[in-house]
Amino acid sequence: MQESLSRASIQELKSTYEEAASLHGRASASGNHRAANAQYKRIATAWRELRGRGDEGRSTLMELIRSGNPAVRAWAASHVLEFAPELAEAELERLASGPPGVTRLDAEVTLSEWRAGNLRFD
Repeated sequence: MQESLSRASIQELKSTYEEAASLHGRASASGNHRAANAQYKRIATAWRELRGRGDEGRSTLMELIRSGNPAVRAWAASHVLEFAPELAEAELERLASGPPGVTRLDAEVTLSEWRAGNLRFD
């Protein structure tokens, strides 16, 4: 997959990331850890590729924070913490105060770990 994404356009990477984050959210909510793990790999691969595309990749991740899907916003915000922490933290705080569920818990844990200095971006 990594090789095919290395040749993908920014729009294709955005679509892959968004789809995988959405599917990861659904799989996590239903307790399907195998499906969630598979989607995590797709998210991570798309993120690494977007990250390597410089300003255009970073802008794309920031666009994803405005997705209509809370799971996509949570993943994008966690990746945007690296270069736009104010924007990312604001979205994670909104998600952490949202309805109970996996996305809320993910946002709470991400914020806690970020603020404790435990997140790495490599």
